[in-house]
Amino acid sequence: MVDVRFSNIYSRHTNNSYVENQTEQLCSKVKKLKYITVQISDEIKRQNADLTKYQTIMNLTSSLIGQAHHRVKLLSQAGWWKMYLYLILFSLFIFLIIYSFTK
Repeated sequence: MVDVRFSNIYSRHTNNSYVENQTEQLCSKVKKLKYITVQISDEIKRQNADLTKYQTIMNLTSSLIGQAHHRVKLLSQAGWWKMYLYLILFSLFIFLIIYSFTK
């Protein structure tokens, strides 16, 4: 009987240490996940701020392109086809210059 009692105490001690070990491992994993979650949250906030900035820039660019397109339409409707042709040739010339520099 004495042997059973000691073996039972030993198994309880082993079970307690096992549970404590598992609890410590779980705590460390939870801390890692919390850290990763905070990092993800910070990255999302930074990217949302960047997207807002990019949206503002794109709206401004779209507005400028729309105004330029409107002026080109007015030129073509006014019968200034030569000016329209010069504009196209100038754009083609600039494109060729940029293409030659990049090559």
